[in-house]
Amino acid sequence: MRVDGKIGINQAIMTMMLTIGITNHVTVIPLMLSAAKRDSWLSVLLASIPFAAWACILAFINTRLHQHSLHHWLRRTSGKLVSYLILIPLLICLYGMALVHLIDTQTWTTVNYLPRTPEWFTALVLMGICILAAFGGIAPLGITASILLPFVAMLGFFVAFGNVAKKDYTLLLPVFQDGFIPILHGMLYAGGGFSELILLLLLQHHVRKPLRLGHYVTMIAIVIILTLSPLTGAIAEFGPIESSRQRFPAFEQWRLLSIGKDIENMEFFAIFQWLSGSFVRISLCLMLLTEILEVHTPKARAIVLVLLGISMIIFTSLPFSDMQFVTFLTKVYYPLFFLITVLITLVIAGIALWNRKREGNADHDA
Repeated sequence: MRVDGKIGINQAIMTMMLTIGITNHVTVIPLMLSAAKRDSWLSVLLASIPFAAWACILAFINTRLHQHSLHHWLRRTSGKLVSYLILIPLLICLYGMALVHLIDTQTWTTVNYLPRTPEWFTALVLMGICILAAFGGIAPLGITASILLPFVAMLGFFVAFGNVAKKDYTLLLPVFQDGFIPILHGMLYAGGGFSELILLLLLQHHVRKPLRLGHYVTMIAIVIILTLSPLTGAIAEFGPIESSRQRFPAFEQWRLLSIGKDIENMEFFAIFQWLSGSFVRISLCLMLLTEILEVHTPKARAIVLVLLGISMIIFTSLPFSDMQFVTFLTKVYYPLFFLITVLITLVIAGIALWNRKREGNADHDA
């Protein structure tokens, strides 16, 4: 094993699968079911078309970075002011990704298996572990993700195929019963999940070999599958109306699973899946935040990571209900996240095109 502080392409993809997969399994699906109900699976398929093109734009930007970090490349090619105008929204998005999932994990933990444990304590323990992982850097996190993902994936196949007898896929039809507007709303939330793929641009300089177009297309295909599988499973098992009322449809599918007549209540496997994704997602966001903020010394990184963790725990302790939180996700967070990431991608692509033309003119003049 090479010890150079970087990770391989496979480890990068595994890290992204856990990071993005957990939100598409947990946070996005109930929003899509609530908006589009039976047609929510169409929202995923239709949203995948423009986002396949968007993945090509990300791949083009990736080739122009030449494995330099995005924030250094922006500063070199467009100056400090423009780089700050691009990076500040990205910092807010990274912070929001970690915070939203911390709140979701805290709520799910309290509701399902630790009802008497104070919510702040749950957040504190998880955040403490994530801070330690973020401080360790990308190499240990990538290795951990490559160990965790095979087990998480096997458990996903286990629950998917274990509940086949309880699924009725005819419930996915008919389509367009409520028109196209609900599907458009569902596409917005699907796009919010897909757009997290922008993390690859922030991660690519930590990968030993350059990421290519095929890697970005592969990630889009993986994210589509990770979203469609539990989404169609929820509709087929619970129906479009009941699944749209559930707060965590993917977790509810574990409640149906049993082996024969004597083995049931296997939800503890879902706990492993969820916490694996939460750990990698929050740790990666914290690490990238300190990197973009250019905190280099170990002491300064530790202080910044602790301050970021404390601020998130304070946010989770504010007096808001879960219904208010879901409303925030529906009306503010995902529409705003979708808009920011797509606009930032287009702006960076424009800078990359302009820089390529400038370099071409310089070569021609020479």
